[in-house]
Amino acid sequence: MKKSLLVLLLLFALSGCGSPEVWRSYGGDGSRSLCAQQPGPNRPRLAWVTDLEGVNPGSPVVDSTNIYVPHSGGSVTKLSLSGEVEWRFDSWVGQGGDLPPHLSLLPEKKVLVSCQGAQEETFLLNSDGAIIVGSSWLRWTAATSPAANSKGYLVVCHQYIHDGAVGLRIYGTIGGETLWQWDYAEADQSYFGSNPVVLEDGRAFVFIETTGDHNILLALDAAGSCLWQQEFPAAETRGVGKAIGASQKGVVVFGTPRIEDISRVYSPGSVYAVDDSGEILWMVNAGERVEQIFIAPRLVVANLLRSKLLALDFRGKELWQYPLAGWESNGVMDSRGRIYLAGVHEDTVWLRAVDSKGRDVWKLDTKQRAQAVSFLALANGTIYLSTDNGKLLAITD
Repeated sequence: MKKSLLVLLLLFALSGCGSPEVWRSYGGDGSRSLCAQQPGPNRPRLAWVTDLEGVNPGSPVVDSTNIYVPHSGGSVTKLSLSGEVEWRFDSWVGQGGDLPPHLSLLPEKKVLVSCQGAQEETFLLNSDGAIIVGSSWLRWTAATSPAANSKGYLVVCHQYIHDGAVGLRIYGTIGGETLWQWDYAEADQSYFGSNPVVLEDGRAFVFIETTGDHNILLALDAAGSCLWQQEFPAAETRGVGKAIGASQKGVVVFGTPRIEDISRVYSPGSVYAVDDSGEILWMVNAGERVEQIFIAPRLVVANLLRSKLLALDFRGKELWQYPLAGWESNGVMDSRGRIYLAGVHEDTVWLRAVDSKGRDVWKLDTKQRAQAVSFLALANGTIYLSTDNGKLLAITD
C-alpha cells in the first residue's frame, strides 16, 4: 500500500477521536441548537446509576473529566465520568425552594451556578467546589438560563419589578466584567426574555415577549450593539422560552405554543426561521406546542408536545413527521442528525432513537423508576439524564 494512502486511511480512522466534547449548558452550547458534535450510542445500555441524594435535579452539564448536576434549589453535585461523587456544593439559598439552579461551564473548569425562585443568587465555583470570592460575576442574577460560548462570554436575561410591571435587562459579561446592557422597562407594560442564544463569534439573540401588540426578536453583536430586530404579533408568538436556537451562520429558529380560547385559535403552534439579516424566511404551522428545536446543518426538527417530531429543511419544506407515543418529554440530536428522546413510561425511564430521516433506530427500557426526567446531555457518546427522585443515569454503548 502506498504511504500516502496509508496516511489518509489513518487520518480517517482518527477523525472521530478528537478532544472530549463539552456540554456547557442546556442545549450543549450557547447556540441552544441541541445538537452534539459527536455521535450518540448505537447499541444502548444503562452503564451506571448514581444516587445524588438531592431532589428535583436539573439538566447535567459535562466537561472533559466530570459531570455536574444541579438540584434541590441551590445545590450542585460533581461526579466523575464513571459516576463517582467527588463533591457537593450547597448554597445558602438551598432552602428557598426546589427549583434546580442553571449551570454553565466556563473556562478553567469554573462553574457558574444561577439559583432561581424566591431567592435569586449567583455563585462562581472553582474546580474543587469552593466559591470564588471577588467581584460579582453577574451584576444581576439571571432570571432565565445564561448562554455561554467557549470563550466564557455570557449573555444573560434578568427580569425584575419596575413600577408595578416586569422589566427586562439583557447584558453581556466575561471574566466578571459587565460589557454592555439593554433595558426594557415601562410602567404600563411588562417584558419577558426567552433563553438567550450566543454564537461562537459573540452574536446573541433573545426573543422578547411583551404585554403590548408586538414581540421582538433582538440580534446583538459581541459589543452589545443592535444588529437588527424583527417584530412579530404578540398574540401569535407567546411562550417561546426554551424553544429557540440558532445555526452558527446566524439563522434563528424558534417555536411557539398553541394559543387559543373558546372562540378563536390565535396560534396553532408554529415554527419560525429568521435569517442572519433579520428577514423572516418562513413560518410553518406545527399544530401543537413546540417544546424544543433541534438544528443540524441541513435539518431543523421541532419536538411537538408529546405528539410528534416535525422535520423541515432550511427553506421550510416538510421532510418527514415521526409520531410519538406520548411518553417522550425531551430530546437531543447527535452529529448524524439522530434524535434521542427520553421520558417516563409506566413509571420507568425509557429512551428511543430516531434517525435523520424519521425512522426508528432503537428503544430502551432502563428499568429505573421515576415520574419525570431532566433535559438530556449528550457528550462523548454518552447520554446523561437525571430523574425527579434524585438519580443520575448514564446510557452508552
